[in-house]
Amino acid sequence: MRGLNGIGPVPGPGGSFGANSLVSAVKTAGLRAAGRGGKRPAGTAVPEAWTAQANSRAVPTPDRATRPGREETVWADKSAQRTLAFWLFATLTTFGTLAAISAGALVHHLVARTDRDITRLSQTGLGPPVSRRPLVLNDESLVLVLDTRGRVIERYSGSDRLPSFPALSLARLKSYAAHPRPVELGGGYRAQVVRTPRAGLSQDGSYVVTAQSTASIRPTAIHLLQVEALAALPLLIAVLSGARWLARREARERHETECRLREFLATAGHELRNPLTTISGYAELARVGDPTYESMRQEALGRVAIEVERMSTLIDELFLLTRLDLGQPLQLRCVDLARLCRDAASAARDCHPDHPVRLLLAPGDHTVTGDPLRLHQLVANLLTNARVHTPDGTTTTLGLGTEDGYRVIEVMDDGPGIPRELRARIFDRFVRGEETTAAGSGLGLSIVAAIAQAHGGTVVLEPSHEGTWFRVRLPAPT
Repeated sequence: MRGLNGIGPVPGPGGSFGANSLVSAVKTAGLRAAGRGGKRPAGTAVPEAWTAQANSRAVPTPDRATRPGREETVWADKSAQRTLAFWLFATLTTFGTLAAISAGALVHHLVARTDRDITRLSQTGLGPPVSRRPLVLNDESLVLVLDTRGRVIERYSGSDRLPSFPALSLARLKSYAAHPRPVELGGGYRAQVVRTPRAGLSQDGSYVVTAQSTASIRPTAIHLLQVEALAALPLLIAVLSGARWLARREARERHETECRLREFLATAGHELRNPLTTISGYAELARVGDPTYESMRQEALGRVAIEVERMSTLIDELFLLTRLDLGQPLQLRCVDLARLCRDAASAARDCHPDHPVRLLLAPGDHTVTGDPLRLHQLVANLLTNARVHTPDGTTTTLGLGTEDGYRVIEVMDDGPGIPRELRARIFDRFVRGEETTAAGSGLGLSIVAAIAQAHGGTVVLEPSHEGTWFRVRLPAPT
């Protein structure tokens, strides 16, 4: 066939019209029309995107704007600082609360002990008939005998270094005497006041004040806080070190997530742009109105339909992955994996007889609770992966059994296997071998992993000397 306006044959390799040859035909037709002083034929404008290889599989490197820059680094540092500040505040608050509680408990215990000592000393005080007994006072005790006007007529102290006792008026004496338990007098003393007709050695007193100094309680509590602070310092350092490590790990994980997101967006954009570019070019070619090129137009429309189907499949796969990532509910029911595997193997044999499929079913029950459509897609994707990445004549084995409370699905082939550098990230999205020529988006195994995880199972690539061995474990119903 001759090309547009007699420019020569344009079919691609194998007699088909390749994308590049069609582009050249459209371009040349437009240039010749412009050279004759005429206008470009209707429908022959070629988009600039066609200057690149239309079917290129290379993933573009994110430009400078998508690479992490100073702003992202500063933001990550600020996030780490906020995490560290939170843990510092939480640790200090916890330690401070515990220290305050322990100090308060110590003060309460010391005050209660002081009250018990005051009560015991008051019961053996200077009132009759024990007033003649010698008093045994500790270094913090003080006993006063006052007359009816509140004047001290006798004083007995356990030490000369006790703080000065506050002056007590007659009204305060009467008020304190009404309390059956020791009270705080102020000036660093707690005391119990007892009114009696005769008290003291002179027998002229009316009030006996049994007091004990509380001056040592506050220093004791402060000393406890100091000891706790020293003991908590190594723990605080350990907590801060751990918080700093967690903050750095959080910032690193966030940065890695952002990088994966950028890479995913760049790859997804590239995968969607490829069919759009092809559709755009073939659509422009299909608009050529010359009946002479009707066969070329029909092939262009066929290519458009193929690329539209490819784009629809890619969008459906991305939508499915998004739903599974968001944890949207599945259509759960009882699924017979044996029947599902038979159907998948039969369909693979009928559609692709040049790739034999062998089915191995262990005896026993093979039911699970799951989404039948997604589980069928899991098995079909594994079989498709084995078919498109192995040469004709490669045998694929689909096995099903039960192991340790799990239904096990295995897909093995005797093909060339997976390159070592791809094995660690084989289930990542858009991962494809650099030397592969098979069609696909690189999402098939990602969907397998997402479906298995949504059913509470796992999928792993087992080590093998030859070929590829995938193993899926799904929990059996209890």
